[in-house]
Amino acid sequence: MKLFYLMLIPISTLSCKQYQTEKSCFEDGKDNKVQYKEFSIDKPEDIIKANPDHVKFTTNKNIESYEEDYNNDRNMDFLKDENAWKKRAEEYQLRFSDLIKNFGEQFNYKNIQHTNNVIYGIGENQFGYWFLEIKNNIPNAYYLGLSKFSYLNDQQPENFISGNKFVAHGSLIRISESWGYPFGPPTEAVRDRLAFEINLDAVRKDTDHDRFNDLFEELILLNPKSADTDSDGVPDFTDVNPLYKSESSKFADLYSQVIDNDYQSFNFSKSNYFFTGYFSDCDYFQKITPKNVKVLIYPEKKQNMLKSDYKSGMFPVHLGRIKKDKNTNKFYINYGNGGGGGFIEAVFKNKKWTLKKISTHVV
Repeated sequence: MKLFYLMLIPISTLSCKQYQTEKSCFEDGKDNKVQYKEFSIDKPEDIIKANPDHVKFTTNKNIESYEEDYNNDRNMDFLKDENAWKKRAEEYQLRFSDLIKNFGEQFNYKNIQHTNNVIYGIGENQFGYWFLEIKNNIPNAYYLGLSKFSYLNDQQPENFISGNKFVAHGSLIRISESWGYPFGPPTEAVRDRLAFEINLDAVRKDTDHDRFNDLFEELILLNPKSADTDSDGVPDFTDVNPLYKSESSKFADLYSQVIDNDYQSFNFSKSNYFFTGYFSDCDYFQKITPKNVKVLIYPEKKQNMLKSDYKSGMFPVHLGRIKKDKNTNKFYINYGNGGGGGFIEAVFKNKKWTLKKISTHVV
């Protein structure tokens, strides 16, 4: 009788896991409403308090204000002049050629400094602002760890690195009212014309020596004390899915192909500092292995744990659970992004997926 009970344990455990996967990965016909957090404007005292210890700031009336910098960058009259736009693009490529050569299109570049055969830069991507360094022909990027309220101007001091200090000009801002796609959030300055001084010893700290600094790993919930967060034998720095062990299976491959189709015109898989993010409790989704882009996949309950920095590009697309068709080889996945949404029709035949993306609404 004891042997009979022992045999039941693994069968029961397996059945429970299959049920959980079925529940989290496939639609059950119920109307699962998304819970939205009610918007509330951030208080100035909370914004000041959120500034990290390694960042100090002072006011300087000679620094361009947030409104001045914002308006200069979005001068619509300038964009209407095609020749002026081309000239500006060429100047950008020429000025930041050394950074582009080493980091590609992972960042929007704001400043560059050459000192004693070392190249320094300021970059920005969907996560926020970065300190870039090319030393002995080895490029490294360090997430600055600014608060989500920090904004750096396009106009920066010519020499922004001195010893272990990083200096930048900008403001502390906040979202001023509730907003929705396709337009970005309206923002306003809370503390303006600021000179930020950042301690680079804190920025460069990389406890596990995996080339992702601790501040970045803490932001995206990687383990700063392990160079291989998911223990799959692939270092976090090169892992396309560093939070979960990847596995090839019918439906994991489906999600991988859906994401690869969205990024087929890019080559972000080798861009170490660029990820696209998703929220999903689906076991298949979490174990994907895309080829065209690196991914960060979080359980839905961790949405509030991630520190948004007012950038809408970290989680650009929502992919839903799988809906089964009467045809056992046909499935559907709902999707949504800032420009609209629809569904993906997926047909599985001869061990291969054929996908068709169908838009049902445009914002």
